[in-house]
Amino acid sequence: MIKSSHSTSKGFVWLVGAGPGAADLITLRGLKLLKEAEAVVYDELANRELLSHCTPTCELHSVGKRAGSHSASQGEINSLLVSLAKAGRS
Repeated sequence: MIKSSHSTSKGFVWLVGAGPGAADLITLRGLKLLKEAEAVVYDELANRELLSHCTPTCELHSVGKRAGSHSASQGEINSLLVSLAKAGRS
């Protein structure tokens, strides 16, 4: 994993499923990634307890996606993920 705030660095995007709502259903690898993440993009289905594992400096981005109610389109979410990676975030 590259951890850098330089805009010329490559970041990484991981897609982590957190199960059907219970915080203890996340995989060990998913939990490790949350603890090391520089930025997290999450939707309304994510258990908020999981966000407590992020570092205080982690950028949290709520995209509020829930069936029938989207605060961000899938295209906007994709652009955000690409933008964070291009900025060197993991």
